[in-house]
Amino acid sequence: MSAEKLLKEYASGRRDFASLNLANANLFNSDLIGVNLTKADMRRANLVFAFLNKVTFNHANLSGAKLGGATLNQAIMMSTNLSEADLHGAMLQRVNLFGANLSLANLMDANLSEADLRSANLRGANLRCAILSATLMREERGYPPTSMSGANLRKADLRGSNLSGADLTGVDLSGANLSEATLSRVNLQGANLSGAIASGTIFTEANLSNANLTETNLKGANLTKADLKNANLRLANLFGANLTKANMTMTTLSNAGLIQAILNGSDLSRSLLDKANLSQASLVDAYLVRANLDGADFSDAVLTRAEMSGASTIGTIFSGATMPDGKSHS
Repeated sequence: MSAEKLLKEYASGRRDFASLNLANANLFNSDLIGVNLTKADMRRANLVFAFLNKVTFNHANLSGAKLGGATLNQAIMMSTNLSEADLHGAMLQRVNLFGANLSLANLMDANLSEADLRSANLRGANLRCAILSATLMREERGYPPTSMSGANLRKADLRGSNLSGADLTGVDLSGANLSEATLSRVNLQGANLSGAIASGTIFTEANLSNANLTETNLKGANLTKADLKNANLRLANLFGANLTKANMTMTTLSNAGLIQAILNGSDLSRSLLDKANLSQASLVDAYLVRANLDGADFSDAVLTRAEMSGASTIGTIFSGATMPDGKSHS
């Protein structure tokens, strides 16, 4: 069907256009609100600035389609193929993209707030400055997890989103806002979160090994049992963060702020804590073997039963701290 005939029939009241071949169709700035395009072939179609609110695109093929500036709010796009599609600046609020393929798609500046991205494929997608607040990406039993490996999420807004179990291997989240988001069991191995805002964020059992977290704001974050091996947290703000039983072997925490942080049972062996501020922190049963504590501030910290053999403590401040033997340091 031609684009002209589609628009003519839509104007006359038809809404069901399932399984149509509209490859390469020019529907620039078209009004197609509420149409059913399930299983339609719309490869490379021009839908720039189109109004597609509440459209049904389930199992449709929109690979390489141009959707820049299009409005797709509340659209149903389950298992839709949007690989390499251009959605720059598109409105996708509350859209259902469960199981959709958005690999290598351009979603820069797109608004995906409250969108359902469970089991979606976003590998290599460009989500720079995109709004993903309150999006749903949690892993669902019986379905593959949402994959965003290699995606660009620089300065993206992910406040309050649920990404539990998602694959974010190597993603660029530098400068992103992850405040109050849930990232339990997320794979962020080798990811770049430098300068990100993650205050109050849940990272329980997350894989952050080899991640770049320099100058990241993790105030009040929950990193219980998180894997931070070889991660770089230089100058990070971890005020009041919960790092209970976290794996922090060979982690860089130089000049980091860990005031009132909870590190009970955490493994900090061979870690760099030089000039870090751990005043009033709790390190009960912490493992600090061969850690570099030079110039660190442990004033009023609790180090009961902590293992510190081989640790370097040149210029370390222990004023008022409870030492491993249970005695208070004068």
